[in-house]
Amino acid sequence: MAYTFLIMIFASILLLMTLQPSRTLYIRLLSLPVLCIAFTICLVLFSDTAVKAAAKGLNLWAAVVVPSLFPFFIVSDLLRTSGFAYLAGALLEPVMRPLFNVPGCSSLALALGVASGYPVGARITTDLRKNNALTAAEAERLLAFTNNSGPLFIIGAVGTGMLGSSAIGLFLYICHLLACITVGLVFRFYKRTEKSSCHAKKHIWTDMKKKLSMLARKRPDPGTLLGDAVRNSVSSILAIGGFIVLFSVIISFLAETGLIRLTAAAVMHLLPKGIQHRDAEGVISGIICGALEITTGAETISRCAAVPIHVKLSALSLIIGWAGLSVHLQVKSIISETGINMRPYLLGKLLQGAAAAIYTWAGLKLVPTGSLAVRPVQSLPAFSMQSFFQTLGQSVWIPAAVIMIWICIVSVIWLQKDVKKKSST
Repeated sequence: MAYTFLIMIFASILLLMTLQPSRTLYIRLLSLPVLCIAFTICLVLFSDTAVKAAAKGLNLWAAVVVPSLFPFFIVSDLLRTSGFAYLAGALLEPVMRPLFNVPGCSSLALALGVASGYPVGARITTDLRKNNALTAAEAERLLAFTNNSGPLFIIGAVGTGMLGSSAIGLFLYICHLLACITVGLVFRFYKRTEKSSCHAKKHIWTDMKKKLSMLARKRPDPGTLLGDAVRNSVSSILAIGGFIVLFSVIISFLAETGLIRLTAAAVMHLLPKGIQHRDAEGVISGIICGALEITTGAETISRCAAVPIHVKLSALSLIIGWAGLSVHLQVKSIISETGINMRPYLLGKLLQGAAAAIYTWAGLKLVPTGSLAVRPVQSLPAFSMQSFFQTLGQSVWIPAAVIMIWICIVSVIWLQKDVKKKSST
């Protein structure tokens, strides 16, 4: 019955395409209503599956996403509104501009983006763009490489939870960071002829002083800043939860109707016989799921016990670097009011996934595979207050260390410039 209504939907689309010459227009107009109708029919036919998938997505959001991302949404908002990001922008301009062709204030997006997880980098980039700290080209350039997965997910959820090895998780995280830097270096040439937000060193310091003076005149109340940060963060974290639950249900429908299995089997037939493996279909299914939502894809791939470790880890790096359609739609909703083009971002994520897979494959040639023992996959823990605060504690220390290092670097540069200024006078 499931296949029947899917065939009817596709037949209706083909019929409408043949009736009028403006086929593309009809596809655009009818694609969303048709998908909504198909989703509603699946909700009726597979109600038990939908409830279980929604509960699983909600558990993932409550047990992992909220404690790992919510504190850093608040921190990033406070660092920006307090004016510290402008100071960092002036001090780190000589580092960020030559390497990535973005202003120094982008260092906040890079630091928190690699330390916390999706979609913190996109949120900070959006905030900087809304405050005119970035041009449109710089925002697109920055977004392409700062929206990354965090150590809690890669080392904790994937490495320890799914593969039973924190060493593997750390290895995957290093490959993810190298791919992020690679994308940043490549995208420094994106629209490089366009006007930058800053042109000279004097302008950087003048602009920073103006912004800090403006903040000093306004004298924002710390309680007001904290309240605004919490409200903005709650709105963002709820939207992320909605996307996670929605895609958890969609993937369960695709699996229930057999579409994922059929697609994986079709891809298997296209592979050369020499590289076909009895568990390769599971890896392909995991990549298909990971193209939509990374957690489900990572779980599927990690269950393929008979697959060689270099294939399994490279596939995991591929989907983690790509991030999944669920994350991309979250990013789209975050940047919707900024005019930032999504195409460079999607190209950057595709490049990051490919680069991470290549780095993983090459790294395993250097690392003895015997030191990377993998045990059977474990499911994510059920939500509880104990697991919530445990995850919160695990998620805080690495990003907190990154933030402290970032603040120390800014402070040292500031002190050096202050000493030089006093010695010159």
